[in-house]
Amino acid sequence: MATRSVVICSVLLATLSFAYSASAQVQPPAGTTPGRPVEAAAPISTEERLAIERTILSDARIRAIVGEGQPRITTSDVEFDKAEAEAFLAGRSTTLPTRRVTIVLINPQTQQAARALIEPSQGRIITVESIAASEAPFLHEDAEEALALAKADPNVRRAVGDTLDRYVILESGSEAGVPFAAQPLPLRSTDPRDVCSINRCVDLIFRTGNGYLEFRAHVDLTRRTVEIHTDTGGLHR
Repeated sequence: MATRSVVICSVLLATLSFAYSASAQVQPPAGTTPGRPVEAAAPISTEERLAIERTILSDARIRAIVGEGQPRITTSDVEFDKAEAEAFLAGRSTTLPTRRVTIVLINPQTQQAARALIEPSQGRIITVESIAASEAPFLHEDAEEALALAKADPNVRRAVGDTLDRYVILESGSEAGVPFAAQPLPLRSTDPRDVCSINRCVDLIFRTGNGYLEFRAHVDLTRRTVEIHTDTGGLHR
């Protein structure tokens, strides 16, 4: 049943995406202003995304959770009201379903995180909740912060050598010809005894033109600490 639900959901999203891409040809319901319901159902634009971020950042509930400063923000793909989507696809309604997006924020200074559900067309925040920092998606800014912490660590500097400052972040799967690459591997443990089940952790592996170094930098972004681990799982001294 779980597999069947996933397939149905995928078909539903694909059909709605096609409907949105062709929305200029969809006629609005009688008695409405032509074009406006169609425009309201369009995919999230850059302008809308910026407006969403402004709305989120000015919300007192969000600020009370994450604290002052500039949080890092992740926006989910568009979600649809299920009942409205089913009515639209079944032909019982000509109004495209309401779009909603989930926003996750984490403050790198306080390590406090929040999640909010917002309706872009109205700029309305539906729900706000505090979440564990480990639930926040890992972003490029997190990788850059991890590398900066690693470069500031004397043990990493001794292990890597004079080339450490030349390392740059290279995302997984990238084929860029970077001579000194630091590749981030985000970690999240399900073991309650492991600090990475709560804290935000990442391993950095170092690659040169001659291959990978034999150790990795284990960075706890929450504690802002760095350890060097060998490939066998032990600490490198």
